[in-house]
Amino acid sequence: MRILFDQGTPAPLRAYLVDHTVDTAYELGWAGLKNGELLAAAEIRQFSR
Repeated sequence: MRILFDQGTPAPLRAYLVDHTVDTAYELGWAGLKNGELLAAAEIRQFSR
């Protein structure tokens, strides 16, 4: 499963999701996106709901 962490998610949680691909909004250059914009970008990149 592909998972997106937004700005408020503690990055160390990534270590517990070893069977998943985890990206952060910051890593993807999406740090400035808010609510609906972030959801739309994630949907285009096929992150899980």
